[in-house]
Amino acid sequence: MTQSTRGGDRAALACATIIRNRTLASLSGPPSAAVIQRMVDEIHACCPQQTRFKCRRLAHGWTVEEAIEHFHALCDREGVKRRGLTERSWREWEAGARPDRDYTDLLCRLYETGPVQLGFAHDYTPDDLRSGPSAPPVLDLITEAADEAGAHAEEAEASELGSGALERLRTQVIWVGKRYVAEAPLPLFVEMRELQERTRRALDKRIHPGQARELYFLTGALCGLMANVSMDMDRRIPADTLARAAWTYGKVAGHAALMGWARGMQASVALWDRRYSDAAKYAEEGLTSMNVGSGATRLHMLRARSYALLGRGREAAEALRQAADVRSAGADELHDEIAGEFAFRPAKEHYYAAVTHLHLGFSAAAIESAGASLSLYASGDPENRSYGCESMASAHLAIAHLMEGDASGAEGAMAPILALPPDRRIGSLGTTLATGRALLSARPGGAHMARQIESFCAVGLPQHARQAISDRSGR
Repeated sequence: MTQSTRGGDRAALACATIIRNRTLASLSGPPSAAVIQRMVDEIHACCPQQTRFKCRRLAHGWTVEEAIEHFHALCDREGVKRRGLTERSWREWEAGARPDRDYTDLLCRLYETGPVQLGFAHDYTPDDLRSGPSAPPVLDLITEAADEAGAHAEEAEASELGSGALERLRTQVIWVGKRYVAEAPLPLFVEMRELQERTRRALDKRIHPGQARELYFLTGALCGLMANVSMDMDRRIPADTLARAAWTYGKVAGHAALMGWARGMQASVALWDRRYSDAAKYAEEGLTSMNVGSGATRLHMLRARSYALLGRGREAAEALRQAADVRSAGADELHDEIAGEFAFRPAKEHYYAAVTHLHLGFSAAAIESAGASLSLYASGDPENRSYGCESMASAHLAIAHLMEGDASGAEGAMAPILALPPDRRIGSLGTTLATGRALLSARPGGAHMARQIESFCAVGLPQHARQAISDRSGR
């Protein structure tokens, strides 16, 4: 067996283990034949170089020896004379050889399926009459990618490329990060994952230490962007896994800005998870990696928000002050040169300030900060306009107006949000607007706007966000 074959076998086993564990965790009993088939399709989609016959065994969670034991037990139950089946023959079938008709029949009985599903025959049914195998859900790709990134980051911590290829990878990573602020997240996630596969493959080549540091940095930056997508899709566990992987890659690369940014991403995940003490801790740890520049401003703003939610108002106010003080003291490669989704410009700082003021109960200050944020986005360079941050600033502005009893101001703030196309309705919007809907239900004349929010959240938002709206509306 060659080294590449062994590597492929390990990758297939890891992929199958992730898929099988995730699937079994969602069941209350043993998997049905349909569930097994779905797992086979997912494993094959993850590792297309593996035969469907091998994917079937992996979906059952059997070793080759265990599969042969099950085969012989089937023969005994069916009253069929045992065959002299060997491990070598089984592995040859998994490598692409086809058994004879009698063995094929018994293998189909063992796996309760047909020869086409085992890869031993072709299906000549016309495409328009055939129901193909179901592809793994898009959101499961996020979990899959997060697990892969986490595992590879751990190997990197323990653990011949041309300069033109490295430059091209860097340019593509920068470009996908800049596009993120304006484009829908899921299509970009597919690009990010493909780019990450290329950076990982490059790390397996003969490279110089400087190239290795750059590749670890690029791989970590992609983890960070994918963590953002996960958060936009309301998938917090994969987001945290990807953020941790980004931190590890940053550590291996010796890239303080990436380490600080990744801790900030973990703080953001913890905030949405209502783990406010954890959020404050992550932001504080991030400041040990970088304490000046726009990246440090972001971490101070995350601290402020965490302290506000913990009821530590004085410390929140101090963190807001520190955030403003450190911005002009320095710049770094990630936040200021690569920028894009990694940037933390004044417009975003004002948006974060609005959120903190709301948590502190200062609705007038929140209106001022959210308004400043939206003005800066509107007057800034078009390529720096983040539809996600603008929408969130508008959502918090609407809530602040509602807290002030200004229904018309809230309606004006909601207008650009309601115009968002479904593929840009990120998950955090649903959670935020659920608060607005709850405020409206307690105010006279708020029913119409409440219905607008509910209709908005019924289309395009991830299921978790839609559920938040349903839960708060008592449906």
